[in-house]
Amino acid sequence: MDMKADVAKAAITRTMWRKKLDPTKVDEYIDRHENIWPELYAAIKEQGVKNYSIFIDGDECIGYLEHENIAEHARANAVPTQLSIDWEASMRPLSADKISEDQGMRRDLKLVFYVE
Repeated sequence: MDMKADVAKAAITRTMWRKKLDPTKVDEYIDRHENIWPELYAAIKEQGVKNYSIFIDGDECIGYLEHENIAEHARANAVPTQLSIDWEASMRPLSADKISEDQGMRRDLKLVFYVE
């Protein structure tokens, strides 16, 4: 059994991120995602994203998504659309930590264990 190979294989198709929210804006963050813009929801699906979930723990949110080619997905998102620019601009005030001004409000997590 080669667990390192399983992790390397899984890292291609899965990604997880986390970010801190402004503690006074958690309910608004939840509401925005419960009422996500229909065109944004459609765009996410059109990009090939599967199993996209966001979890809340206090004022921290953790996102998880799967994509058949995560590198391709990252390249496609390197040039944001007006829709993604507008969404990020509307969500930026809800974050507690501003890592950078260019969609850098989150930290990607490293996958270290995976069982299929």
